[in-house]
Amino acid sequence: MKVKAPVLVAAIGVLLHASAWAADGDSSRGANLFENCAACHSLEPDKNMTGPSLAGLWKRKAGTVESFTRYSPALASSDIVWDDKTLDAWLANPQHVIPGNTMTFPGIREPQQRADLLAFLKQATEPGGTGWPDIIVAAIMASLAMQGAALVIRQASAEFLTDPWPRRTI
Repeated sequence: MKVKAPVLVAAIGVLLHASAWAADGDSSRGANLFENCAACHSLEPDKNMTGPSLAGLWKRKAGTVESFTRYSPALASSDIVWDDKTLDAWLANPQHVIPGNTMTFPGIREPQQRADLLAFLKQATEPGGTGWPDIIVAAIMASLAMQGAALVIRQASAEFLTDPWPRRTI
């Protein structure tokens, strides 16, 4: 039985990515959840919207994106540093973590959804982050490369079959 290379690469990617799902959140599901956040937050550095850019979020003190000037006094004066624990608590109930903040978001009750969103955000907000799980990007790139190589081989084969001994003029 022949298995096409792109199918094999995709299957390996899914299996490797699935093992990460069991340990933590699923960044693919988190990407879907982030669509709700994208109305107010960007993942691009210094692209602020209603809320600040989330680029470089991990290990950053809350209320310190210099290009964002609309932080509430409560958030700006907090001593929170964003990490897995503080962001999970924030996503669960922002008003409980920093009372008086002005973010109009009630929180996410479901722990798995928070874990999924955190998995996505951790990857997407790190410098050079794509927002897509690395294993999926690698599988797509490998599949495209193999499809390109197969196209070149098919074209060369077709040329050889139509004229196996082309006459060259010098």
